[in-house]
Amino acid sequence: MARNGLVKQIIGSAGGGGIFFTDSSPFAKLLDLCVKLRSSRDARSVHGRLIQTPFCEEVFIQNRLIDVYGKCGYLDYARKVFDRMSEKNVFSYNSIISTLMRWGFVDESAWLFSLIPENDQCSWNSMIAGFAQHDRFEEALDWFVRMHRDDFVLNDYSFGSGLSACSRLKDLKLGAQIHGLISKSKYSLDVFMGSGLIDFYSKCGMPVRNAVSETTMFGEEPDIFVGNSLIDMYMKCGSVEEGLRVFENMVEKDHVSWNTMIVGYAQNGYGMEALELFQKMLESGEKPDHVTMIGTLCACSHTGLVEEGRRYFFSMTKEHGLLPVKDHYTCMVDLLGRAGCLEEAKDLIESMPKQPDAVVWSSLLSACKVHRNITLGKWGDAVSVRKLMRRRGVVKQPGCSWIDIQSNVHVFMVKDKRHPQKKEIYSILKLLTRHMRQAGYVPDASDHEAYEEPSELESSSCFHMEMQAEAAVM
Repeated sequence: MARNGLVKQIIGSAGGGGIFFTDSSPFAKLLDLCVKLRSSRDARSVHGRLIQTPFCEEVFIQNRLIDVYGKCGYLDYARKVFDRMSEKNVFSYNSIISTLMRWGFVDESAWLFSLIPENDQCSWNSMIAGFAQHDRFEEALDWFVRMHRDDFVLNDYSFGSGLSACSRLKDLKLGAQIHGLISKSKYSLDVFMGSGLIDFYSKCGMPVRNAVSETTMFGEEPDIFVGNSLIDMYMKCGSVEEGLRVFENMVEKDHVSWNTMIVGYAQNGYGMEALELFQKMLESGEKPDHVTMIGTLCACSHTGLVEEGRRYFFSMTKEHGLLPVKDHYTCMVDLLGRAGCLEEAKDLIESMPKQPDAVVWSSLLSACKVHRNITLGKWGDAVSVRKLMRRRGVVKQPGCSWIDIQSNVHVFMVKDKRHPQKKEIYSILKLLTRHMRQAGYVPDASDHEAYEEPSELESSSCFHMEMQAEAAVM
């Protein structure tokens, strides 16, 4: 509001003769302010004041007006300013083309591009990016090839738009050629380019290590952002050794680097390695945050280190100044539940500062099922937990799985009968169930769910087989 008032005050004073501008630069700054405020009204006020000055015919200031009106959503005003210009330069065309592309007028932009007396790098990049942003990827690549063929210098924007189009088309051949051009340019170690190449090769289904490592990936990684992205990608793909190699070769590391490795280790079952890395993180002087502690507690859970888990949990507040949140409590309930410490897990849930959700209660419920014949007949607690969840209004979302077949996602839930091929799917499920029984499979009648919801047991038992059945049907 203060800035808005400032624009009105300056324009009003200038209009009344209180302020006299010797050149157009103050108007340009006011127009920049209008863009920040997204105020087309102020832009029109500045424009109205400009008309009263000798600067209104300056190409520079008219180009700024086109840009401002375009960014404020007034395409008609931008086009009128452009059409009425007695003199235009390449920046005039670039401004209107950028505006038209922003609002989806791709073909009109291409027509205006043909009228430019002398194109520049910005003109070409606007065309490539515009076609790519509006899902006309083949045409975007045509513009990229034309730009290169006409000996214009390709920059990071050219490469980025070209790689984006190749990713969507899964055009590995042309994308690899663009990669070759990048390798020969000054952008070979650029953060943006590194991320774009990773995205491109992964979307094309090609192992990124084979595609990129021969150039830059496993040498020293000078950029933290690229290194962290690579570690995250490798860990999510289960390529732990490659993730560690990138981590070790990073010139600098931040808390995200450490967190990504610790969480990645924990998620891939490398619990001891995660805890060892956590100690190295502390020794390095890097302070842990909430994400660090989630990875550490998960690692304790996967390795069965109950005492260590307790110690890390209580150290959050005492040593690191971190208040545990729901995710930390969930990790601890899982850790205690796996170890059979059901009473302690239940007490921990009761001590949570906020009302526990279905995820926390379900973790305890699962632990009760596993240990029902071991600790004081705890299978009965599972029924109690379920009833307690209902009393407190906690709703457990039904299980959901999905498969992707030829770019079509098929979603399944427990007792799901909405799929158009449900008859074929359940026919195969019945066949599989019959074979299982013949092989000696007997449903666990002692399961607490069998008492509460008799029809759920077999449906739940077959739940994950629905995915296999769907694959067979498709």
